[in-house]
Amino acid sequence: MLNTTTQIDTFSYLVLFDIAGRLDGKLNTECHHALPCSDMPLLAWCTPKERVEIVVEGAVDMIYSQGSGERGLMRMLPGDVLRVAAHGWNLPYADEANTLSICCRGEKLGLSYNHWQDGRCISLAKWAMPLTSLNALLFGLTSEVKGLGDVKLDVLLRAISSTLSANASDVSKQKQLFHQILTYMRCHFHESICRESVAEHFCISSSYLSHLFQQHSDIGFNEYINRERFAHAQHLLIEKGLRVKQVALESGFVDADYFCRLFKRLAGMTPTQYRQQYIRQQQSFSHAFTHELFSA
Repeated sequence: MLNTTTQIDTFSYLVLFDIAGRLDGKLNTECHHALPCSDMPLLAWCTPKERVEIVVEGAVDMIYSQGSGERGLMRMLPGDVLRVAAHGWNLPYADEANTLSICCRGEKLGLSYNHWQDGRCISLAKWAMPLTSLNALLFGLTSEVKGLGDVKLDVLLRAISSTLSANASDVSKQKQLFHQILTYMRCHFHESICRESVAEHFCISSSYLSHLFQQHSDIGFNEYINRERFAHAQHLLIEKGLRVKQVALESGFVDADYFCRLFKRLAGMTPTQYRQQYIRQQQSFSHAFTHELFSA
């Protein structure tokens, strides 16, 4: 279910700076808790350190560990928070939503902002900051951040926003705008967006939008949106079992024939061949695993 793609971008902190500021004062005071549990389902998220999962937009169906083999299920809405203890697990699913993950990783605080589309997780931004950089803002110079358990999340978000603001202030307004455009496109690629509609959304001309891609990207607008749609089509072909024409439509392609031509150019095979190849690989793996199991 969790098909994750990652966008490596040196300006990820711009997105996280904006999200931390938007969430300030918007969190629900009552948190849900995922407890440590060794029995977890396949593809569940589990880390040796504690985490916080926050729904920013949309709705997320969340299965999580309640301890002693018990599993909880809830629908999380914007502002809802799940605190996941060390070695606790959670298994999210969303048709369309955005979430923020905060996790302690050694001496650093890891931040991850994700977009969910039809069960696929698309990484919009990732960043890590030293915990020491948050100490003064959170507790004063005499205290240290050791974990997330006793930290008030609204205070933590303000500290994160304040810390990232210094980085954001050094980036030109043009680069900030371009990064916002890319983030918007990664969240709306499946819709019938085009150069003109994206330009209108950001109150700029379509020619200036093309100029931004020329200045800050190795590929143009059309190629960028096609690659985002292609990646999602791969996910739908494997996970959803939809007909090729339906896959094209749900990935944002209006013309199924064009989608098939583009898919073959990027994947080296047709959508049907891609799905059949995946099925053969799964069957081969299953056969090898069964043979090994009964030969032991």
